[in-house]
Order: sequence, then structure tokens, then C-alpha cells
Amino acid sequence: MFMTTRNDVVPLMLDELRGMIWNFARRFEIEFEDVLQDAALIMLEVWSRIPENCANIAAYMNRVVRSELYRRLRNEPTVSLDAPVSPESDTSFADMLADFVAQEDKRAEQVAKTVHAALHNLSLEVQLHTRDYYGLGDYSPRMPRTVRKVAYGRQKRHMRESLRHSFRRNPQVLALMR
Repeated sequence: MFMTTRNDVVPLMLDELRGMIWNFARRFEIEFEDVLQDAALIMLEVWSRIPENCANIAAYMNRVVRSELYRRLRNEPTVSLDAPVSPESDTSFADMLADFVAQEDKRAEQVAKTVHAALHNLSLEVQLHTRDYYGLGDYSPRMPRTVRKVAYGRQKRHMRESLRHSFRRNPQVLALMR
């Protein structure tokens, strides 16, 4: 069955070009749905320019869509980090990025303080194992506040299990996970 109407060919071609469009979107880190919509729009715009004697409409559409997607990608305007976010704003993209980084650094410090405080309640052996196993170079173990009878030479998985149970009972650590 040979389809020649625009309403028949365009949806069929979108389905056939889906793989190419997916690869294009993934390669250039663009939303797939946006590229698919652009491809559909390109096909609708080009439909009237298809030559009368075109033997393979699918190949023609494939070539036109691919070329136009690359052309649109090249002509996409770039945004300077020093440009204001909006015309009426003094804030630039660089300022927003700096604020975000500062906020993330503050959160990372808070997480580290909370985790370190929770670790200080564990036995010295578990603290040392945790520091070595998880690579906590900035953590300095200290004696726990409560003295407990500790069986040295415990298996490492048992120490990690103690750590996990301790974190699950600690309200500050649980608050971080929410």
C-alpha cells in the first residue's frame, strides 16, 4: 500500500526516524521530546517542497530532517554567563551558579558535621574502619562518650552493620535522608 498524503506519511516517518532522532538528542544532550517535535515540524514545513518525481519520500525526509536538525543546532544562540538572566534583572547566570555552588558547599558541610557527630557515638574500632573503608580523610576518630565493652577483632561486615544500625537510629542522619 503506497501512502502519499501528508497525514499518512509524516506520522509513519516520525516512527521510522525515532532511532536517529533519539541518537541525535542523546549525542547533543537535548530533550528527546523537543527534537521529535522539531522533526515533525520540519517534515510538515518541507512537505510542499518534495519533488513530484521523488521515488523515495522516506529517504528524502530522512535527509532533510537530519540536515535541518544539524543546521538548527549550529545556529542556536549561545548565552554568556555574564549576561543578565532577564532584561530587568541585574543577576547574571554566573551569579546564580556561584549561589548554587555556595549553597551546595554549605549543605555538604552540614552533612559532614552530622555524619561525623553520629560516628563519634560508635566504638573507636568502628570509627577507624569507617574512615578507612569509606575514605573519610577529613574525619578524625575519637573515643565515644559512653564506654562500652568492645570485642576487638570484629569482622568488617559486622562493623558496617553496626554503622548502618546506628545511622538508622540517629534522627539527624534520618533528617538528611528526607
